[in-house]
Amino acid sequence: MQLTQRVAVGALVVPALLASLGLAAHSAPEGHLVLAVRSSEIVLAGTAVSGEERQEVVDAVRALTALRVTDVITADAGERLPASAAVTAALLGAVLAHDVTEFTGVVHGGRLTASARVADPARAGSLSDALRSAAPGLRVDEDFTTTS
Repeated sequence: MQLTQRVAVGALVVPALLASLGLAAHSAPEGHLVLAVRSSEIVLAGTAVSGEERQEVVDAVRALTALRVTDVITADAGERLPASAAVTAALLGAVLAHDVTEFTGVVHGGRLTASARVADPARAGSLSDALRSAAPGLRVDEDFTTTS
C-alpha cells in the first residue's frame, strides 16, 4: 500500500469506523426515571426506548410489593431508562424496607436525587446507606426530612 493510500485510509476509513462503533454503543440517549412512593401507591414515570423495557421495570416493581403501582412511563420515546429493572426494584425495595411512606427519587445522568420523609435521623442514615448499596453505579444526592 502506498503512502497516499495509507493516509486516505487513516484519514477517512478509521474515523468512520470509530464513529459507527460509537453510534452502536450509544444507540439511544438516556432519559429519566421518577420513582414516587406515597403511602399505598408507587408511581413510575419517565421515558423508555421500548414497551418491553417499560414492562420489565413495571413487572419488577409489581413483583416487589402489593402496593398499587401506577405506570406513566412513556414507551417508544427514543430514550432508554437510566436504571435497569433490577436497580429500580432494588431502590424501591430499600425505601419500602425502611417504612418510608413519602419518597421521591429521580434517576438521570448517573445520579439519583432523592427526597423522603423519615421517622428519625438514624433511619435517614440507614436509608441513605441502603440507597447507595442498591445502586452503586449512581451518585446519590439526598434531602431527607425527619418527622420527629
